[in-house]
Amino acid sequence: MVQYLDLMEPVPRAITSATIKIVVWVIPVILLVIIMEKRKLFSYLQLHHNFRKSLKWTGWVSLALILFYFVINLIVLNNNIDFQIGFNGWLNTILLVGITEEIVFRGFLLRKLMDSFRFWIANTVTALLFVSIHFPIWFYKGLFEFPYILSSILTVFVLGIIFGFVYKKSNSLWSVIIIHSLYNLLVLLFY
Repeated sequence: MVQYLDLMEPVPRAITSATIKIVVWVIPVILLVIIMEKRKLFSYLQLHHNFRKSLKWTGWVSLALILFYFVINLIVLNNNIDFQIGFNGWLNTILLVGITEEIVFRGFLLRKLMDSFRFWIANTVTALLFVSIHFPIWFYKGLFEFPYILSSILTVFVLGIIFGFVYKKSNSLWSVIIIHSLYNLLVLLFY
């Protein structure tokens, strides 16, 4: 499907891609929560809980990510910041990926797995699944090469563990949505 999206003009491509993400990722979760779980969506996903606690976790983890990225990229690797982020990058990579992936992985899967397993087992399984959904994009972009792929797998796995931990500690999906989106912004700025 990506090959057909690549034939489109940038703005329609971005909007079509965003629509596909919502239809494929978010709508099934909404239906599962409402029909199967018989719960209120925002409550189940923890999208309306603990504003103050959420801000604290979001702030500290975001600060750590920003400092890490700036030190590694500007000081150690001497990379430049590229502020040329197009509409697709803003809409799909920064805004929607954080929302859609976190609704699925932390809001639904992690929460559902914690019904049957201890947190760390559920979080590890969720982080592994989180890694697996990145394989198609790595293949498509030609990034599935040694040793790059090992660092990518490890990075995404560690991020999945961190996102799950923050979700559990903050009791809010908003904190990990914001942190995930910030991480994607930092990646676009430096790579």
